[in-house]
Amino acid sequence: MYKKIEEAISNVLKVESQKNAWVFVDYLKKNNAVFHDSDNYFWHPRYKEIELCTINIEINDDGTTSFDTFWSVLPNSFDNWSDAEKEIIWANVRPCEIMGCGDCSPGINKVILGKEFNNLCGSFLGIYDPNAETVACMMKLIDGIKSDADKAD
Repeated sequence: MYKKIEEAISNVLKVESQKNAWVFVDYLKKNNAVFHDSDNYFWHPRYKEIELCTINIEINDDGTTSFDTFWSVLPNSFDNWSDAEKEIIWANVRPCEIMGCGDCSPGINKVILGKEFNNLCGSFLGIYDPNAETVACMMKLIDGIKSDADKAD
């Protein structure tokens, strides 16, 4: 188990996943996200009092490794999002029945980028082993969430 996210990226992830994890984590840090040590392969970067997302880096039961993010907050505005970016986000929406945890059953209804989704998990966006294009969307989500937090001050 690794307390620091940097140790987990270097020691757990395969080379192909490391690059995207580094890009995202470096971006978070350059944008004043605060990371605390972890005891369970989950990190919760925060900006001000807002949890930006949850990052999970671990070795799965089948020996594969994963760099996954889970989101329970989105920006208030999605100005200047392309159709391709919207499709990336929509493809990663998590209905409650897919997760099967039962913790959030029956789930919540939410409009995301103008599209309605029903019965979503509390962390309604789950991005698993993102590619570079998806990481760019994740960084855009961070920008929007931060902007909302700054406006609230």
